[in-house]
Amino acid sequence: MSVIVRNSFGAIAVNKGVIERMIIEDMLSMDSLLMLSDKRGKPIKEKPTPIIDPDYYDAVEVSQKKDQVVKVKIFIVVKNGKNISEVADKVFEAVEKDFDTLRLQKPAVINVKVRGIAGEMNGVIVKRNIDIVRNSN
Repeated sequence: MSVIVRNSFGAIAVNKGVIERMIIEDMLSMDSLLMLSDKRGKPIKEKPTPIIDPDYYDAVEVSQKKDQVVKVKIFIVVKNGKNISEVADKVFEAVEKDFDTLRLQKPAVINVKVRGIAGEMNGVIVKRNIDIVRNSN
């Protein structure tokens, strides 16, 4: 699937994987605030390799409907002591910046799915199921 946008410059087609990779890199740079997780809330372990681990792609979903509506879902675990709404705002800003960089229209829906809060002791994850949504109009 490609995200295709037609504007005054012509048609722009960007592979879904490119957008997902940009979002993943932004999320990995926020490692003091959050960890990427799978849909069930299991954190994806950080691996210090120069390439992005394929497991990270389980944490980000970019989809497009027939009517050119783009939706983004990101599954995260918030670090202990961090404000969930502030973390979500930073995630929203990073995703919108990625779309602006590619000169694409902002996603119609960005959904941050908080699947847990990382405790300080023994790396215990306190399960949560919080969805924070930003709709652009």
